[in-house]
Amino acid sequence: MQRGSNLDGVRRYNERLALATIRRRNGASKTDIANATGLSAQAAVRIVDALEAAQLVVRTGKRTGGLGQPSILYEVNGDGGFTVGVEIGRERLTLVLLNYRGEVLDRHIQPVDFPVPGFVLEQTAVFVDRQLARLSAEKRSSFLGIGIAMPWFIGEWRQEIGISEAQAGEWERADVEQMFRSRFSHPLFFENDGNAGALAELLTGAGLQLESYLYLHIGTFIGGGLVLRGQLEEGRHGNAGAIASMPVPSADRSGTDYLLHKASRYMLEKALGAATGIDASFDDMVTSRSQRVNEWLADCAKALAFVIIGANSLLDLQAIIMDGDLPPQLIAQVMSAVEQHIAQSRPLDFFAPDLVLGTMRDMAPAIGAGLLPMYATFSPNLATLLKNPKV
Repeated sequence: MQRGSNLDGVRRYNERLALATIRRRNGASKTDIANATGLSAQAAVRIVDALEAAQLVVRTGKRTGGLGQPSILYEVNGDGGFTVGVEIGRERLTLVLLNYRGEVLDRHIQPVDFPVPGFVLEQTAVFVDRQLARLSAEKRSSFLGIGIAMPWFIGEWRQEIGISEAQAGEWERADVEQMFRSRFSHPLFFENDGNAGALAELLTGAGLQLESYLYLHIGTFIGGGLVLRGQLEEGRHGNAGAIASMPVPSADRSGTDYLLHKASRYMLEKALGAATGIDASFDDMVTSRSQRVNEWLADCAKALAFVIIGANSLLDLQAIIMDGDLPPQLIAQVMSAVEQHIAQSRPLDFFAPDLVLGTMRDMAPAIGAGLLPMYATFSPNLATLLKNPKV
């Protein structure tokens, strides 16, 4: 009995390995899979045939050239499964429907002053019911579940964003997991929002060809996630990479402050709001108040460079992926300024990581939430793949 269980586990692992290879290469042949994973040619053939029979991969064409017969290429079948991702943010609720390729088929974004548990549950139920009703019976049978991403301490730091003790207390009293499980019979997966963003880049974005990186997301509060050896590193409490509370030098350098006070969107909003005194769009304020933006940018870049140097000295990362809920030109300016600060203040024995722009902006945590059911069900340890430079 034990032997059979072990063999079944090996088979499932190899299927996940082959599927992850196809996903990360955006298409691969059986020979590609064998070369990239170390599986025998015969094993690769059996596994891909099984994945095709299960409709998880489809034939997408042939590769010609070289000796022998053309190679048949396979890619992940978008109709192989569907998920819903939910990001519970401090200023908005974001819901997405994903297919098995991780592509966004539909989305709903609901701005909020601050989320209320009952409202979040009701909006999620409406979205899920509507999306499932639109799918055919066959596709509904391939629904893999719902992923929920949120800050673990959503009610903390309430003075920074101006919420009341009563508002914060609603989340302290709520058993979020039980709240969702009492409403939905579908599989449910929960994750920190920074980790979800890091996962989105790992499986469908800028992290596809990276082994180890720190993901930084400049949202209402700055957040992050950590990927090591091709795997999301969650830590003991699921809070690894949560860099908002990392200490940085204070403005007068006489003590310490926290990164969230230097590199978060809410700080820029406060500065711009105080300067304008009017209800203008955030992007318009960024454009029209360059002095305020530059002041925030200088503080933000200096603090981020300090944290990156410390983190990379410990972890020796390939890259820092940076993105967030900011206009693209401002993200680019932040990255450029961070690079300059690192170059000026780096230690002599420091290997600077690449700074890489993320691909999903403010949608990364919601997309990552939607990828959680797929990651839990079909992803192996991706480090096996990343040992081979061909992947």
